[in-house]
Amino acid sequence: MMVRILSILPIFVGTLCLVLLLGSLASYNLPEESSTVDMVPCESAEPDLCFIAMTKDDISPPGIFSILDIDLQIEWQRADDAWFAIVHSEAENDCPPNEETLLTECTVEDVEKYIIVGGADEFDGEINWNIKTDDYRIISGGREGADIGDQQVLTTSVEISLNWFIELLLAIISLTLFLGAGEMAFPIKKLFMKFRDS
Repeated sequence: MMVRILSILPIFVGTLCLVLLLGSLASYNLPEESSTVDMVPCESAEPDLCFIAMTKDDISPPGIFSILDIDLQIEWQRADDAWFAIVHSEAENDCPPNEETLLTECTVEDVEKYIIVGGADEFDGEINWNIKTDDYRIISGGREGADIGDQQVLTTSVEISLNWFIELLLAIISLTLFLGAGEMAFPIKKLFMKFRDS
């Protein structure tokens, strides 16, 4: 009888792991955030010849993000006049942004080797970035027609779940705990012996 009562503990922990697993599979979406940003002016038909802007500070995800699968979606309003990209923070060494304007003295070709996703070839007005634990920055450039003082709406959304390894681990732990609890409450050997003797 005591063993059956104690079997409640692994059932409770297994259920908790199962809830975490199901929550991760469903994922969690943070509310969308929108902001108005200045566009980078460009007077050339070739965006590769125009200067780019770069965020002033590094984006440094904490180490805990290594167990998460975080997808950041960035959408901008005027894809025909502007583009965005995510770059490794080392790009700042070659192209430091101005403290006030955030403009650099570089074109997209100067930071091309640092680009992770996005860039001047993106015309969809949207990039999707799976965030890791390295340091990053966001860059932006204009296309012909983007003028000084022009602005646009930038919208970001984030979807969070546990990474596949953690999900697999939770599934294994849940299954093991449920099987163990069942064995504690109703030992298969005793049931078999009882069935054989009947």
